[in-house]
Amino acid sequence: MGFRGLAKQAATFALFASVSASQLWHDVNRYDAHGNECLYREKSDVVCSRLCVTGLSSCPTSLQPSCPDNQLFCADGECHDECTDDIQAQNPCHCSRSGNKLPSEAQNLVPCLTIPNVTIQQFHAWNSEEDIRIACGAEANITDQSKTVGVWDKNWIGGDIEAVWAECPAAPTPNYKYNESYWIATYAVNGALALLILVWSVYKGFAEQSVRAATLNKTSGAENHRPGSQESIVADSDSNIKGTNEKSTVEKAMLNLPSDSPAGSMNTDSNFAGVLAEGTNLSGYRNHILGTVSVWSIGVCTLLWICLLGVLTADYYGKLPGWRYGKDFSLAFESDYLLLATFLILWGISFIICVSLFILKPYLRNYFRLLTLPADGQYVCAVRPLNEIKVMEDNANKLQRSINTFSERLRTRLGRDKEYTTCPIEKTSEGRIYFTYQCTRYVLDEQTQQYAPYEFDIGTSHRRLIQQADGLSGAEVAYRLELVGPNFIEVKVPSIPAAFAREFVSFFYLYQLIFLWAFYFYAYWQVGLVDTGVILLSATIKVVLRVQSERRLKQMAEQEETTPVKRDGEWLNVSTRDLVPGDVIEVTTGAHMSCDCVLLSGNAIMNESSLTGEPLPIRKFPVRIDDSHYNVAEAGKMSTLFAGTVVSQVQPVTKSTDSLESDRVLALVRFTGTMSDKGQLVRRILFPNPISFIFNEQMRIVVCILVLYSIFVMAMAAYLYQGNAVAVVFYGIFAISQLLSPLLPAALVIGQSVAATRLRKKKIYCVDPQRIMTAGKVQVLCADKTGTLTRDNLEHYGGRCIDPATGKFVEFTSDLLATDRLFQQAVASCHAVADLNGQLIGNPVDIEQFRASKATIDPQPEYLDAIQTAPDTNLGKIHVVRRFQFVHARASMSVVILDESTGKLHVFVKGSFERLKAISSARSVPADYDEACADLAREGCYVLAFAHKTLDTADPARVGEFTQDELESGCDMLGLLVFKNMLKSDTAQAIAELKHGSTRTVMITGDTALTGIVIARQCGMIPENTRVLLGECKTPADEIQWVDVDTREPVADIQSHLAELGSDGFSTTELAVGGAAFERLCATGEIDTLLFNIRVFARMKPTHKVECVEHHMKYAVTAMCGDGGNDSLALRAAHVGIALSDAEASIVSPFSASNRSVMSCVELLRQSRAGLATSFANFTALICYGQVMSGIVKMCTFYFSISITQNLWMLIDGGVATGMMISISMSGPAERLAPSRPTSRILGPQMLASIGGIVMINWVFSVMSYVWLFTQDWFRCNEQAASEVNLNMWWLLGDNYESSILSFVCTYQVINNGLLVNYGYLHRAKWYKNYTLLTLWAFLIAFISYMLLADPNRVGCAFRLNCGTPSALEKLGYKSPSWYIEPYIN
Repeated sequence: MGFRGLAKQAATFALFASVSASQLWHDVNRYDAHGNECLYREKSDVVCSRLCVTGLSSCPTSLQPSCPDNQLFCADGECHDECTDDIQAQNPCHCSRSGNKLPSEAQNLVPCLTIPNVTIQQFHAWNSEEDIRIACGAEANITDQSKTVGVWDKNWIGGDIEAVWAECPAAPTPNYKYNESYWIATYAVNGALALLILVWSVYKGFAEQSVRAATLNKTSGAENHRPGSQESIVADSDSNIKGTNEKSTVEKAMLNLPSDSPAGSMNTDSNFAGVLAEGTNLSGYRNHILGTVSVWSIGVCTLLWICLLGVLTADYYGKLPGWRYGKDFSLAFESDYLLLATFLILWGISFIICVSLFILKPYLRNYFRLLTLPADGQYVCAVRPLNEIKVMEDNANKLQRSINTFSERLRTRLGRDKEYTTCPIEKTSEGRIYFTYQCTRYVLDEQTQQYAPYEFDIGTSHRRLIQQADGLSGAEVAYRLELVGPNFIEVKVPSIPAAFAREFVSFFYLYQLIFLWAFYFYAYWQVGLVDTGVILLSATIKVVLRVQSERRLKQMAEQEETTPVKRDGEWLNVSTRDLVPGDVIEVTTGAHMSCDCVLLSGNAIMNESSLTGEPLPIRKFPVRIDDSHYNVAEAGKMSTLFAGTVVSQVQPVTKSTDSLESDRVLALVRFTGTMSDKGQLVRRILFPNPISFIFNEQMRIVVCILVLYSIFVMAMAAYLYQGNAVAVVFYGIFAISQLLSPLLPAALVIGQSVAATRLRKKKIYCVDPQRIMTAGKVQVLCADKTGTLTRDNLEHYGGRCIDPATGKFVEFTSDLLATDRLFQQAVASCHAVADLNGQLIGNPVDIEQFRASKATIDPQPEYLDAIQTAPDTNLGKIHVVRRFQFVHARASMSVVILDESTGKLHVFVKGSFERLKAISSARSVPADYDEACADLAREGCYVLAFAHKTLDTADPARVGEFTQDELESGCDMLGLLVFKNMLKSDTAQAIAELKHGSTRTVMITGDTALTGIVIARQCGMIPENTRVLLGECKTPADEIQWVDVDTREPVADIQSHLAELGSDGFSTTELAVGGAAFERLCATGEIDTLLFNIRVFARMKPTHKVECVEHHMKYAVTAMCGDGGNDSLALRAAHVGIALSDAEASIVSPFSASNRSVMSCVELLRQSRAGLATSFANFTALICYGQVMSGIVKMCTFYFSISITQNLWMLIDGGVATGMMISISMSGPAERLAPSRPTSRILGPQMLASIGGIVMINWVFSVMSYVWLFTQDWFRCNEQAASEVNLNMWWLLGDNYESSILSFVCTYQVINNGLLVNYGYLHRAKWYKNYTLLTLWAFLIAFISYMLLADPNRVGCAFRLNCGTPSALEKLGYKSPSWYIEPYIN
């Protein structure tokens, strides 16, 4: 820093001239370390006050003025050619006072000559004023000044007193007259703005009266349906007027409907479908010139306020243009105090303005528009309630509950519990009015004058769907495209500048930047620059992470290519962006589906991994030509091509008994854009509800504590400095700004960012980084069985046929070719396996079944499929004439085949052994059927049953006349096909790791309970020697029967068994339930009592899995792991979903792992726990940093009137704190999961003990360092005496022992704080494995130690530590330094 900079900053501290700089609790330099009075010491070059008299003849002889002959001695105490009024006004004996402010006794005083600076041989620090008077009097040859010389404003001339010392009291502060030009401009601008806002408010109130009255009347008319806001018209969400071939057929208000529930399907051509979130209201607005001028005026005035702060700052540094350039404080009559006070007031007003604009931001612009009905405005404002998802709600104490209640009320009062989105109203080329909200087009229904997304009902019956196979006309396409909008989900990723602007509108940055302005103004601009750099670094980290995540989502969401479409009877190549519901497209190999479609003709093999996480391709079949109900949640799923999936292979069907024949694979577009299944998932990611953890709740208490601490710091500043209010407030501002480090936002994000990067290296991909912190607190892991815990491909174990003559089982055989002919045909044909370029595609069980038959698939079938049986069987060729896909609700599938060798038609049914027993003829079911199936299940086998009957007709064309129930009725049981469930090689290890990490593992499977129990035991999910009770019932209405699976004995009272505890304190009994029993427990409410005793949930449908996960979520942070498909709904519902999928990213869940193993869950928990622990470690370090810098440093600064140097401030803020935060984040995860989870409670015992312990140790060490300092002989009697130094020269506040001790101690503390929080091997790697942190710590320690322990050197002198002036260093025996050292002034 140059001399000019020092001089400027010295002027800053002129305001402290009125500050008492004496320590309050001890006498400075009065006594030595042994209690003896300090020896006198010499003080040189002491400035004497002016001696004032009523006449120059009264001056001592040595001070008698003597001017050249042509000059006069003037009132300013100098010789001049002429004593002008200006010169006379500078009389030092008037102490800068004039007029009625000048005491009458001082009006005739004139100064004697200046007394030369003196050296005081015996200087008493505690009696400095008297010592200086005596020394100066002696220099002026005044013999007995105690009687003849008084002090200005204390002892005036009169009597024995002949002169007074001009020890002037603080000069009165100049003030504004408030008629200065810049004040008049301020009044004019702000007054005009206030008047403009008032006029607008009055006009707005009158102009909106009619609209509010009309809205209120319409709302009152809808009271019997559902209440709405005063600015919205609300009708019953279920009210629809059914009709056909109508362009507008509903009377809805589009409000208060669940966002994930499209309107119920109806047999209409088109209808409006409300998909706004529940409670969302629409309001219309239109611009008005007066309102537009008002809002622009607010913006301009805000900028003018900021510019005014800039002008004051420039004036502070003397940088105003024109005649003011080079004049400090010119706008404040060259009074630094007045300028500082002015800046402080305007800064406070600016702060209030910025905070107010931030609070009012969501609805400020619309306030300056006129309210209209939604149908009449230029804009529509959608107000959506933010339903906060609370994860791990704590049993809050009274204080927490009170603060939560207050903050929620304040949040509601300020409107922060809602999301405000204003959308411009647009028109299509045909003049239709609409707006786009959350990527969905909302069209004005001209009948109801309300907006709603338009949905075309293409039918719910198979026959109705197939009737539309001829496609649409061009006119109809244009009409529909106008209503539903483009088939394209646009994800807007802001540019980098826009992303930064979005980031900086948050309150945290507003708070930091407003406070930093005080740094720039108050001569701390170097520190301000460093802190600004830290803020920019923090913001850059967050912006980069967020933009990267948005770009990944954009790649997954946006999709456009060309596809063949049938329009006006012709096939055209059209962009997928222009597809509309009702279009008929040709499905081609390699195509990316951009909309949800119904397969009308032909077969398709789809890769759904990126949408559902299903690792294997899925075969899709066309809808049948019948009147069956199309339900995508059940059987219709196998005929639905979902947006976001990829076509692996297609197979046209030109000959079929029950489906549309075509030489192309045809599909009917059902939903486009955000109405598709993929669109709903993307919307959920783009517009989520906020997630709140315990630390979000407890952060409110932390803020309250910091506010109270800030008040304490301000009070201590006022008490210890005992100065003017401006000085106290400025120091308080500096202290407050350091309480919350600008690195805090980045510190809480960087942990999850590092974890996401490491997960990606482990082939675990994340589309929602916020869920990483949630994964760190997972308590329950629900896992599917097949493909998750066990291998994807089951191993064929054998079969057991039934002798049709006796109705009994024959011996079990592992040779399928040795079984009955019909059984072999059933195994070879009753499946949905397809051949994709030599690879078998389909359900893993179907694939293993088909492989066991040793049959092959004919690539050119005559009907649906053609099966060439194994050569050794002589069974001939089998033609699949009709197929009914597997449906979970039926737990079975069936086929009709044509046996080419006999010409007969056979029906084969396959399904669960319970289902097949229910539909087969009783005479064909062996008496020991249940026991035989149960025995196989107890061995861990997967059991399928087959049934058969021969049709009376041999004509394949007649097969389509029968329904599925008619075909399957009256079948005879054929036998059982058995597979072995084999665990994956690392499943047992993964379960053991999860159990070691205190994570409860639960199995949710569609398989039998007995098989699930065996697998659970094999993998260690159920411990050894644990009793397992199985609860089952035939229907949910029946009572649950509990049976011991080992003894097979019924159990009447399960509670007594559950109460038995083992040596580890856990129950020795586990429970397992079937699907019907689960429904029964849910219906009776017993599920909540038994939930954490049930280990295996079996025979669970996809909806059951969701219910099971949701029940666990009520009590614990729950993760769901599955391989997609049937698990996709549960994966979406869980707090943390991880799909075992080969796709790099799956929209169905926050996480997807290409390493399809439960070990991926272990890795996810390891990295997430480490990320959570790292975030809290950074939080701890930065809170401790704030306590050191705004606590220890500020308290010592206030008491001793000292300061650490600017260079050290910059090193700590810009180097130490930032470097430590980044290096702490480099800590890797622990090698295995710890028995406990990392804390998420900021005010939990662990965090309080950690932070409180560090703070206490730092305080004790700091206090002890000063206690030690005050025991040193070389220090006592050489203390920093604020009364002896010129406080205007602020940098002297660091040139003392007290400041040096403070500088070294606080720097070591901040460095070591980072090292201390790096400890924590439970969830992170050993502390010595964080090589980045250790390297940085060692460098910083060596750097500071070099300044402390080495001889005076260039580094230390740059920080003004362990240094001195060249002459002082030479006196101490050191070489004269070759570098420049800013002079020390003693």
